[in-house]
Amino acid sequence: MSEVSASVGRYLSTIHLVSESTGRPAKTGELATALDVSAASVTEMLASLESRDLATYEKYKGAMLTDEGEKTAREVMWKHCLAENFLEDDLEIESPEAREMGQALSDEVATRLRELINHPCVGQCSAPQTEYSECCDDIRGDT
Repeated sequence: MSEVSASVGRYLSTIHLVSESTGRPAKTGELATALDVSAASVTEMLASLESRDLATYEKYKGAMLTDEGEKTAREVMWKHCLAENFLEDDLEIESPEAREMGQALSDEVATRLRELINHPCVGQCSAPQTEYSECCDDIRGDT
């Protein structure tokens, strides 16, 4: 997975979710609304993601994740889901910090945490198929 900031992770996850739900590239306006940012901020980030080979962007058509962008988005989402499950199911804490906690987990810590809590996510994440087989196929889709 590419190392990404929390902001980049949010964009990648949102592009993934919008593209998956619509079956087409995510449009700038959709991303701006979902992320509660300006369209200009979205366009700037899309240019950055494209320069890092995490997404492709075509004006008026929208953005799609590259294979590396998809892999990174899925891992970001899985780590968020893992942190949320741990906080809510194991510690019985509802916490808005789950996303930040998930973002901070290294691959090793995420894997060890998953082994410790020993239960899969139940519908929220889109984990990479090759690494997180415990996630349901209907959650992940066939991508």
